[in-house]
Amino acid sequence: MQRSLWVGGFVFVLACGGDPSGDRSEGPSVGGSGGSAAAGGAGGAGGLIDAGNPPPIDGSIGGSGGAGGMMCGLAGCGQTITGHGGIVDMLFVIDTSMSMDKEQLSLAEEFPRLMRKLTSGDHNEDGEPEYEPVKDLHIGVVSTNIGGTQSVSKCTGSGDSGRLLHQSLAVGCEREFPKFLTYLADQDDPERVANDFACIAQVGIDGCGFEQPLESALQALWPSADPAIRFNAPTTEASFGRGDRDNAGFLRNDPASPATLAIVVVTDEDDCSAFDTRLWLQPHELPADDPLATQDLNLRCFYNPESKYDLQRYAVGYRALHGWTGARVLFAAIVGVPVDLVDQIALAEVDWNDDAQREAHYDKILSDERMQEVPRERTPGSGVLDQLTPSCESDNGEAYPPRRIVSLAREFGPNSLVQSICGDNLGPPIDIIIRQVLEGPQ
Repeated sequence: MQRSLWVGGFVFVLACGGDPSGDRSEGPSVGGSGGSAAAGGAGGAGGLIDAGNPPPIDGSIGGSGGAGGMMCGLAGCGQTITGHGGIVDMLFVIDTSMSMDKEQLSLAEEFPRLMRKLTSGDHNEDGEPEYEPVKDLHIGVVSTNIGGTQSVSKCTGSGDSGRLLHQSLAVGCEREFPKFLTYLADQDDPERVANDFACIAQVGIDGCGFEQPLESALQALWPSADPAIRFNAPTTEASFGRGDRDNAGFLRNDPASPATLAIVVVTDEDDCSAFDTRLWLQPHELPADDPLATQDLNLRCFYNPESKYDLQRYAVGYRALHGWTGARVLFAAIVGVPVDLVDQIALAEVDWNDDAQREAHYDKILSDERMQEVPRERTPGSGVLDQLTPSCESDNGEAYPPRRIVSLAREFGPNSLVQSICGDNLGPPIDIIIRQVLEGPQ
């Protein structure tokens, strides 16, 4: 089936499965119609696809078509390794848009505790470890900015294009760090690693306002040597994955000792990973009769779900990174879900390994009135619908319904977790994510 599914590791990502409404297609295949892949797909060879067409994926990994069953290496098929085996690759996908300055600082403040708990296994910090500690950790950061248009400020070119970020803008930090941070028990000080990570996690707020966290994580980890997935970019160089280029070495996939891969997405908006870059053209750049010309830029992603990549691109693609190892792939998100839907009280009502209870939990989130996408006037009385109604807010600002991200998370079953970015601080959601990493499916 796949020719070069070599990558492994731990990456935090938030969202998967179905369309933005939360609906999911039924049936055994990963794709929809067309193609002839073992895991579904759009059919045809890889390579760049013109804007407006389905994503450039060949018949081996699901896109918008394809009959056939899921490959065991992709879905797990009973091969999933519980726990983490002491080896973890952890990828944070952090929003770099203008609204995220306070959230980035709050996240950085939690990293010393995150490292302390991961490396000790002592989640409740009572001096007695409850879980196997992480002894070998890779931790890295990518942004949500992969560009897309010359027309919108801060969105030109291919943005960060899935590259691991290792320069710091924070006060009191060195200017540059290794492309990803490593921790080895008995060799490295976890506090030092935590402080370094707090530096590189403050990635700034100069990124594109069209956040594409799901596509950024996939490009960060996917190997350029595998043509099954290509990325819509203004240059040929940026259309390839970076897992075996700029980001080589981060993701580990040795079948003898595979790393858990955790993808964690941190954003106050929903994912807008799109293959049709016309979404971001200014009205004067479009034909007068084009419906996009009458839509405010802030609402283009909402009005045009058909222009975004199908979520199966990520549900299958992330798992394919550990296609031959069977190691655990965990997807987590800290997003604009109302706090009461995902706090400790809400999670205590769910047996995470019971499919029906877990599905009911995600149904409750997606059906909540606050999680519906409703356009509104930024300036009351203006008559201009130019933003979505927030799903939650805090002293850090407003956040918006992350329906795609939540829908993707549910596709990862017990290896998923959604938390809120709207709490007083990010301590509680980070704590819950750490526990999920250490505990694993029961």
